[in-house]
Amino acid sequence: MDIFVFGTLRSDTLRKIVLGRDMSSDDICEATIQDFQVYWAKEGPFPVMIPEPNSEAHGLVLKNLNEPDVERLNYYELGFDYVLATTSVETNAGQIGVSAYFCNRSDMATTKLWSFDDWLSDHSEIQYLAAREFLDFFGTKFGDTAQVMYNSILKRAEVFVSESSTPSSALEIGPDLNTNIQIEDLKREYLGFFALNQVDLKYPFFDNSTSGVKSRTILMGSEASLILPYDPILDKVLLVEQFRIGPFCRGDKAPWVYEPVAGMIEFGEKPEDAAKREVFEEAGIQVTKLVKINSGYPNPGEATTYFYNYIGIVDLSDYSPGIYGVRDEGEDIRTHVCDFKEVFNWSISNKLRVLPLNTMVLWLALNKLKLSSK
Repeated sequence: MDIFVFGTLRSDTLRKIVLGRDMSSDDICEATIQDFQVYWAKEGPFPVMIPEPNSEAHGLVLKNLNEPDVERLNYYELGFDYVLATTSVETNAGQIGVSAYFCNRSDMATTKLWSFDDWLSDHSEIQYLAAREFLDFFGTKFGDTAQVMYNSILKRAEVFVSESSTPSSALEIGPDLNTNIQIEDLKREYLGFFALNQVDLKYPFFDNSTSGVKSRTILMGSEASLILPYDPILDKVLLVEQFRIGPFCRGDKAPWVYEPVAGMIEFGEKPEDAAKREVFEEAGIQVTKLVKINSGYPNPGEATTYFYNYIGIVDLSDYSPGIYGVRDEGEDIRTHVCDFKEVFNWSISNKLRVLPLNTMVLWLALNKLKLSSK
């Protein structure tokens, strides 16, 4: 089969990841398709090809694709509102019949013309990493789940590329050979709301010797924003209460817990924007100002999870506590407005069972006079 590709699959690197093999240059040729144009997608750094009279879209024809090639391409494309259909394109050898992936929804496109060069310089590394994880689930029992959770896969790739390309400002320096960490094997054991990987690796000791192969199971968690809404005029805080599977599976007879507002940071979203969005979704109130407390790993020995903690300045004078949350996401959240003094006493008497909330309350106790004066 011959398939015309117009976007990211023009990249040799991405094409090899998706197909699982290199293609001969003899099986690739440049082509154009008439009365179509390619724009950036609204939902991410991807291209969308839509009908547009008197325009043309440039791409490549991948020739002589075998059945496994097409199956992998279909897995990569068809789960995202695309269909594979026949069409014709112009090549140096003339017009030929091919298949191509067409978008089912024209509303997916922005008005900005797609640029392969801009994608290559600004977004390709994230896409390569995400595609490797995505294709690792091809042909497994988690294949369908990977399509549903693709934005989470993209977010993990986005974070990894950002962290690995940013100079570290950490206090800890580790062993002298701290860059000499060798991954021997990586198995993707589970994919759902979170992912679970098995990593076999070697790493340097502080005496500069090297460990033997160590097997570690890692929860590939989320980046999350946590916010404690606070009214400095009334000296009150807003807490949310909801059922949590962690306490329940531990045997705790009270699996409904008080927490700060919290939620995952989506692909392409800034932590502070996620914080404001989550406060409105979970508590129905607008944040007028965010004050960052800190950010870091809550459990670095088991998970990649990373928290951004904030105080959210709000006006609680006319607020009515109630039931909130996004029901389509299974959320059932009850809000509470409490005097800060009462919540502080809960914290120092070990009645607040969620540690990030305790951290926020203690930070606020030390800093709330500064917030009140601003």
